[in-house]
Amino acid sequence: MKKNKAELFFNIKSILGEGPVWDWRKQRLFWVDIEGRKLFCLDPSTQKHLYWDFKSMIGVAVPTESGSFVLALEQGLSKFDVETEKLTPLNVLENHPHKIRFNDGKVGPDGNFWIGTMHKEFVPKAGNLYCVDQALHASIKIPENTISNGMAWSSNTKTFYFIDSPTYEISSYDFDIETSSISNKKSIINVPESYGTPDGMSIDAEGMLWIAHWGGNCVRRWNPDTGMVLETVEVEAPNVTSCCFGEKDLDTLYITTARSGLSQSELQEYPLSGGLFVCRPGVKGMPINYFKDN
Repeated sequence: MKKNKAELFFNIKSILGEGPVWDWRKQRLFWVDIEGRKLFCLDPSTQKHLYWDFKSMIGVAVPTESGSFVLALEQGLSKFDVETEKLTPLNVLENHPHKIRFNDGKVGPDGNFWIGTMHKEFVPKAGNLYCVDQALHASIKIPENTISNGMAWSSNTKTFYFIDSPTYEISSYDFDIETSSISNKKSIINVPESYGTPDGMSIDAEGMLWIAHWGGNCVRRWNPDTGMVLETVEVEAPNVTSCCFGEKDLDTLYITTARSGLSQSELQEYPLSGGLFVCRPGVKGMPINYFKDN
């Protein structure tokens, strides 16, 4: 098994850094601090960054075809223009009760926004995985999840991968791009608890899954066909939350981490927790899809 080590790129000290997404049109990296209620933007070529504060937790931000973003805020999905800073509620998926929040989400090859919910106090099976289409119609795709996390689609668009973190399981589904339907669930990877909880996920051009491990100090590259670990990328932070491929050639792995859940002594041992890390593993990622907005 190959071993690698990530380097600190940006010591941002996020409370709960999550959801990195590489906007290949803008050549910018965006990610959120869920508990810190912030959206970040980084230009790696200049290392200049911007951030925007919000009044509620922000689960994830995804770019749209029109150049704006859809934000998964606690009170529901909103459209955000990063140039004008105008925030427009979309009046869809307004969470009730208020102890429910959004967690991970991505735009699929169908151009729809796939987004999961969870209970703030981790009540089992209190969340769902939704799919939101261009008309802003939301449908439940996977009900009764505890912590919806890592999503990815195969390059031929026929397979959808999904993680409900407390199950320590990565599941695959047959995916129909025409109907945005999923079926035929299979458990393809069972993660040993000693590895840390599976969290966010990305897929590379070779079809391998890169999974962040909360409590595991690393990102692991898994083969979805064999369930075997191919590579480990060590991170100087215990709670590794997600990852994505970025930069011009999609050959750079950006890794988000969190300070949330760590004791004071753990923070002293791992002072870089909450930072943005980077690694160049020698493989390329897949370009993101943009939400088909009106």
